[in-house]
Amino acid sequence: MTPLVEATSISRRFTRGLDYAERLARFLGANVEERVVHAVDGVSLTINPGEVVGLVGESGCGKSTLGRIMAGILPQSDGVMNWQGKDMSALPRAEAKAARLASQMIFQDPMSSLNPRKTIRDIIGEAPIAHGMVARRDAAEMVTALMLRVGLDPSYLNRYPHQFSGGQRQRIGIARALAVNPRFIICDESVSALDVSIQAQILNLFMELRQELGLTYLFISHDLGVVKHISDRVAIMYLGRIVESAPADAFFAAPNHPYTIALLSEVPTIKQRKRQFNPVKGEIPSPLHPPSGCHFHPRCPHAFDRCRIERPILREIAAGHVSACHLNEMPGKAASPAIPTTAIA
Repeated sequence: MTPLVEATSISRRFTRGLDYAERLARFLGANVEERVVHAVDGVSLTINPGEVVGLVGESGCGKSTLGRIMAGILPQSDGVMNWQGKDMSALPRAEAKAARLASQMIFQDPMSSLNPRKTIRDIIGEAPIAHGMVARRDAAEMVTALMLRVGLDPSYLNRYPHQFSGGQRQRIGIARALAVNPRFIICDESVSALDVSIQAQILNLFMELRQELGLTYLFISHDLGVVKHISDRVAIMYLGRIVESAPADAFFAAPNHPYTIALLSEVPTIKQRKRQFNPVKGEIPSPLHPPSGCHFHPRCPHAFDRCRIERPILREIAAGHVSACHLNEMPGKAASPAIPTTAIA
């Protein structure tokens, strides 16, 4: 099967140049350098047609940046992005445009991502009209159909975003993404700002749309319970790197990387309700100056000298299950989960 989207060794760096005073200070001998944020560092991720991949990690690890690169919103600094086996940067103009339209993003905060000065009719219908996918005279009919599809009352199409609840605004964001007939949707913390009952409704809507339209998702979240419910495959990201990836069932049954084990062991469960909360020690390092070797080694209880020097590569430890940890090369010393993670609901 040809992957729908494939990222190969993708990196993204954000550079803040020196202002006049800083350049002058450096000229006079001060140790002042440009600040470079290593947001994404050599990530490779393959997503097949119809698949739902859950991307999990702490805040600031680069999940959203990777999602924007895969959506075509941000260019990568290094690496190759393929769409249906073809390098995006080498596609003819018409094919590149079609590929960008086929990849859409649903953002975390619907209030910030919806134009407060436009009605829902304009928010949903603007892109199809601009790209010649529907005539202006037919836009109202198309918007009505999309509102019905996502569970909104079409009589509200002349209202503004502030007149809707958070869950309704997220449905508007979904309808806007669907308006250009996408094949691949990146959901960036799309349910994290919603009440639990509304989260369930939106997740069910995502799965219904997947069945009806054959959609493929990259589902970015920090909620492992949500990821387990919706994902076919899970990838764990830490400080700009993928450290583990596996089919969802295998991932939750037998996590391998010490960071993954630490995350799963602290998810509240009924069976472990008397267990004292013990978070991952330390804080995520700054992406301005990431640690050498394995990025997780300053917080890892199993770290040894090699971890501080050499970057571990992703190695297959089971069918479809890859992990980037030097412990996998040392028989009998692989990290093991502190609790049975199959209890996560």
